[in-house]
Formats: sequence, C-alpha cells, structure tokens
Amino acid sequence: MKTRIRQTAAALVAAFVLSASAQAQILSAEGVAPLDNGTVAAREMAIRDAMRLITINQGARVESVQVLENGKPAESATLTASGQLQGTVRVVNEYQQGKLYHVKIEVDTEGAAEAQAPTRSRDPSCAMPPGRSLRRKLVTTYFDVARPADASDLANLATALPTELSRRLSRNPLLLVRDANTVSVLSDSRIAEPAAGRDIASQLGQRQGVQFVVAGRVLSTSVTDKGLKPSFFESNNTSDQSAIYNGPFSGLLGGGAKYKATERQFDMEVWIYDGLTGSLLANERVGGLSRGDVQPKLPKPFASAAFWATDYGRLVDKLMDKAAQRVDDVISCIPFSARIVRQEGKRVYINAGLLDGMAVGDKMLLYKRSSGQPVRDLISGADLGMPESLNGDVTLTQVQPNFSIGLVQSSSQAVSEGDFVRFVPTR
Repeated sequence: MKTRIRQTAAALVAAFVLSASAQAQILSAEGVAPLDNGTVAAREMAIRDAMRLITINQGARVESVQVLENGKPAESATLTASGQLQGTVRVVNEYQQGKLYHVKIEVDTEGAAEAQAPTRSRDPSCAMPPGRSLRRKLVTTYFDVARPADASDLANLATALPTELSRRLSRNPLLLVRDANTVSVLSDSRIAEPAAGRDIASQLGQRQGVQFVVAGRVLSTSVTDKGLKPSFFESNNTSDQSAIYNGPFSGLLGGGAKYKATERQFDMEVWIYDGLTGSLLANERVGGLSRGDVQPKLPKPFASAAFWATDYGRLVDKLMDKAAQRVDDVISCIPFSARIVRQEGKRVYINAGLLDGMAVGDKMLLYKRSSGQPVRDLISGADLGMPESLNGDVTLTQVQPNFSIGLVQSSSQAVSEGDFVRFVPTR
C-alpha cells in the first residue's frame, strides 16, 4: 500500500511540475523498480515506470470509488493515463539504491505534435533496435463461413480468404507470415464464441513457432436487394431470376425481365490470438455493401482477377486491406517475444534468429507462466489471458538464421523449455 501511495504522489508531482510549460519539448521523470530479477529487468521496469508518469502528466484522469470497510466509509482513487506518449526516449541518469533501481529519462517530443499522421516509430513503447527491425511471426487459418449457401458462387472462400489475408499481411516487412488455411481454431463450426478457439490456437501457435494466430468468420455474403433487368435469349430455368414476361413469341424471342441482384453485403470477423497462450487478443469486424455487378452469371472464384474486377470484388478488396491493417494495428506494439525450445544449464536456445532480426548482444527479459489456468472475468466469462512472472534476463551470444543461443544472466526461478523471452530495446 505504501508503494502505491508513493507512486501516485510522484505522478501528481510530475504533473504539477511539467504542466507549468505546456509547450515544453523535453519531458522528464524518474522511475523506480525492485532488483528482484536482476539489473536488466529492473532497469527496463524503471524506464516503463518513468514513461508512465510522463504519460499520466500528458493527460490523466482520477477515478474514485467509495466503499465500506469494516462498516466505515472509505474512498479508493486511481490515476489513469488517457493518452499515448510520443517522442524519443533518452536515459539521463540511473543508479542503484538498496534493493531498488532508479532511472531518470527525458522524452523529446519535438515534431510529434506537428506530425499529421504519427507513426509507430514515434511511440517509445514500439522501440526497435537501431538500424534493424524485429519480425513478428504469425499464421493465418481457416475462416468459417456462417451461411455457405449465400457464398456458393465464391469458390473456396473459407480457405482462399486466409491465403489472401496472408498475402496482404506479408507486404509488411516487419511481419513473417505463414498460411495454414485448412486448419480451424474451432473444433465445431457451430460454436459462435471465438474465445473457444484458445486451446487449438495455442497448440497451432507453438507448433508453427509463431507469436500470433489469425482466424475468423465470414458472417455474411448475402444479397440484400434485387432489381428488374431486361433479358434476351436467356434461360428462365435458373434460381436467381423471375421471368415476368411470357406473352406471344416469348419462347422465340427469348425476351423477358429478371430479378437481378443489385446490392450485396460482405461482413466478416477477424480473430487475433496469442500464439503462446491462445488468449484472444482482439475480435475485429469489417463489412460493407456493394451495388452494381455483385452476382455475375459465370463463376468468378474468390480472389481471382475476374472477381476483383467486379463491383463486389472491389468492395471486398478494400475490406481485406482494412482487415490486414486492423491486424497490424493490434500486434504492432505488442513486444516481440520468442520461446525457449531447449535449455542446458544457463544456456538457452530461442526459436528466433537472424531472419527475425536478432543480433549478438541483444538483451531479452525472461518470463514464466505463473499457472496453467487463464484469468477469466467471472461476470462476463471473458478469457483475459495467462498470468506470467518476470524471471530475469538473457543475453544472446550466438545467432543462427532460425534460432539464437543465449546465457541466462539472472533468474529467481529455474528456467525450463516453454518459457519465453521478450526483447529489451536499448535506451
């Protein structure tokens, strides 16, 4: 409790001091962290603590709740940041005092406010190593189609869609994408809740050696409106038409009118899972309506050149780009992580190497799962993720194309296969 009071007070002091100059380009604060898991881990935690204090200053809100404790009224207050910190982080001072590690940082915000479209590189939480990038691995999987009859003219939609999404995600040089379009994260297609795919997503993520698993469901490809269209020399024996002219010579001339699809919907969900725990990170939904050429007579397979040339194809094309962007937005600032696949004393083998952006000397924070059961919201039933505990740090000593070897520098618990590491940016 004392620690919580101290940190809240520090945040309020920082807010008071820094708010005196709203136009200041250099923001500073000091963070503190315990040394329980070694200097590297403590330093990173202290930097994050300092960044949190500055972020709170940039825009914070106080949330208070009144409760009864032992029959007496009491109030609990929480100071919460309402925005993201943007700028370049620089460590100006750091020292150890007792069992705590102190780090003072400065954040240079020059140019961030004027930028019309801030990029992730301006966000310190998305820091990358100088001169190189870390490539996050993900795999796309089978997309269930809720109403297959409506998509009968879109051949192989359930498997062609994840392949197309994989292709678009691969345009991002920071992603290494694999396609497992025949594997479904749901054991039963009648299951509507994406969180039910946790176990299969975890198994697939670990089998494929990826950080993220992407799946989803096509909710609708249905025709939402029809209109009359003249037809000549066409058969009336098709299910998508209704001939309203059958007067004299109709059989000879083939004249008539049909109800033709003029508006069609495309609506889908994209599910993003953590590849280690299988926890559902996001459920993104994209959709829209297309008018015009939405249901051609001749089959035009999904993702074919002929399909993209239709009005309906052009809508789906935009929605696929939007879906790929949503995936990128969700995972872009989640710290790069990899898994320990072999352990020999203090030496560990990690399933990320040169092709993923690793380099000799990189520092990685070491984590263990705290328990085998996910944390769930008891009211909503939502799966919130797996608890974990910080367990020291690893320094890479050898980097091969597909794996790295590192030495555990400090750990409070025994290291084992299946533990994972997260990249520590140099600051």
